[in-house]
Amino acid sequence: MINLLKNSDYRKVSNLIKNTNHELFIEAVITENVPGEIYVDNVTDPLSTLIITPISNVVAGNPNNPLFNAEIKEKLNFYDTVICDTEEWERKIHEIHCNVAIKKYRRSYYQFDKLLFENFSENLEEQYTLEYVYSDKLDELQYENSEEIKDWFVFNNMDDVDDYCLGVYIRKGNKIVCWCLVDCIVGDRIEIGINTDKDFRRRGLGTITLAATVNASMNKGVKEIGWHCVDTNVGSITIAERVGFKKLKEYSCFTPYPPIENVTDLNNEQWSDWALHYEEMNKMEPKYYGQAARCWGLSNNIDKAMLNIKYLAETEPNSFNDNLLSFEGFASFQEMEEWKTFIKTLRENTER
Repeated sequence: MINLLKNSDYRKVSNLIKNTNHELFIEAVITENVPGEIYVDNVTDPLSTLIITPISNVVAGNPNNPLFNAEIKEKLNFYDTVICDTEEWERKIHEIHCNVAIKKYRRSYYQFDKLLFENFSENLEEQYTLEYVYSDKLDELQYENSEEIKDWFVFNNMDDVDDYCLGVYIRKGNKIVCWCLVDCIVGDRIEIGINTDKDFRRRGLGTITLAATVNASMNKGVKEIGWHCVDTNVGSITIAERVGFKKLKEYSCFTPYPPIENVTDLNNEQWSDWALHYEEMNKMEPKYYGQAARCWGLSNNIDKAMLNIKYLAETEPNSFNDNLLSFEGFASFQEMEEWKTFIKTLRENTER
């Protein structure tokens, strides 16, 4: 019932996309600018589709096809995220995904409007160097973490993007500490993403790289620049609005794990909400105690974290290990006597 489309037939699904046209990655797959796969119910006249892109999976078209939906479930991996083109598809999420813990969250789509941060180069301290990224210069990048830049790009053919500025990075000495790079390109439209080394955040570097990337892209003839952001990522939202992006749309996605770029994207209450979600999922499938414990740790609730670790050791002893106990969310517990006593007792019980 589910069929893999030939690349030459990808455009057959274009008319099935109704509400997710803001996702440029979909069109980038359809136009073969980036790798992906498109599955349909009927290769001649498709009514339902699953589009696999480098960043997410999209379902569109007719959601009332039980056989097709069941086979989608076979295609999606346990930790895959999903974007539903319609609310009807959202109601089918548990028909098409094998992870019962998949959960809805909100994202925002921003589009560049007007450069509000024009003198960006004047704000860069002397210790930093700003450099531009072009496809024919990628091989020349030889800094200690240059691979993080090179691995960002997923274009099918780098020769197709040699007329574009692919972004900007800032380095300190031999280390790249911040970058804003192009995610995908379709004609004169692009989408971009940004990343800053955790030791160099809150220094204005993200704002500078974003402004520089936008400016270079517009000078190269780009007409539309998009930016996607989790609605809890206040830092990214602030940078986008400061440079001159405006929010055009809010939309829903589904994920089986907390949708964060940094642990600080969620506050204690939001981490608690995810922990409670995993605890509820354990009633259906008792395999989420580890996730619940981590979320309780990030919400700074030592009692609930220890309770879920205890349950994990009892139900899945192979999952109880040093990797779990060294989780960064438990860092604040390490010197507490109740934590030390708990871990000691737990180790003794599991070694028997």
